[in-house]
Amino acid sequence: MVYRMRGRIVKATALAASCLVAALLVGCSVISNITDGPSEPDNPGYLRDATPQVLVPEPTGVEVIDDKKATLDYSNTSQGYISVRSKMSDTRVKVLVNVVGKQYQYTIDPGDSYVTIPLSEGSGVYSVGVWENTTGDRYASILAQDLDVQLANEDLPFLYPSQYVNFSAGDQAVNLSAQLAEGATSEREAINQVYQYVCDTIDYDYDKISTLASGYLPNNADTLSSKMGICFDYAVLTTSMLRAQGIPCKLIIGYAGSIYHAWIMVYSEGGKVHGYELPANQYGLLDPTFDAAGAKSQDLSQLIGEGADYQPMFQY
Repeated sequence: MVYRMRGRIVKATALAASCLVAALLVGCSVISNITDGPSEPDNPGYLRDATPQVLVPEPTGVEVIDDKKATLDYSNTSQGYISVRSKMSDTRVKVLVNVVGKQYQYTIDPGDSYVTIPLSEGSGVYSVGVWENTTGDRYASILAQDLDVQLANEDLPFLYPSQYVNFSAGDQAVNLSAQLAEGATSEREAINQVYQYVCDTIDYDYDKISTLASGYLPNNADTLSSKMGICFDYAVLTTSMLRAQGIPCKLIIGYAGSIYHAWIMVYSEGGKVHGYELPANQYGLLDPTFDAAGAKSQDLSQLIGEGADYQPMFQY
């Protein structure tokens, strides 16, 4: 099986995951290149292979910093990820990743196995620190390492599952991605069919957003079961299903106007998706929360407020 990334064919084995998010709310934006009308098949007579293509992160132990309290495995930096595990059964651990002036934070709870952390800012120098919780909100350093990352392909971080975009071969979201992409005649059409499903099926959960705990991470099975979610859930579910189809997709967290929000950027060869004309051969913005609300004629103005500009902060 192969993965198409930026016009090149990259062979890969297809085998059948945290910033502190206090409250992710829904925002919206005006996208200037919106068009009307249904999508048309790109290549009539050609059927795209919808078999799920799930890349599996594997900490191989080739390049490791091992401490009695935690392990950092950086054997797979060229593939776009590192792996960290805690050896402590009763202590929370944080991983801080500093790169290009940003600090990404991930939490490893007691009992977690290896956590996959994406190197999502591309090739460059990453400073990784692993810290243990000592008392309250205080942490002490366990280990630190600078990594000179050279990605084999810049899209790889956006194909693997990770702590935020957590999916695996055979799970509900992955199997559903195959059903939704069945019969697609292009990558663009597969994107459209997955995206359309999320927008048409998932309702916004107003009760959830009011009670959301710090450090919340979406669970695709819960979202699909309840058919409800907040923007974080919408974005993670869509990203998971597109990656399971071998389509590079970024989970983006930032601001829509003044509202903290989550949306996606998907790589495509261009064309119309859910009424939007995506740019050719680059990542294009889609907001499943906004589109789901619009499709159901829900009034989210009390959450959106003034302002329509997307301001990305982190990508996963």
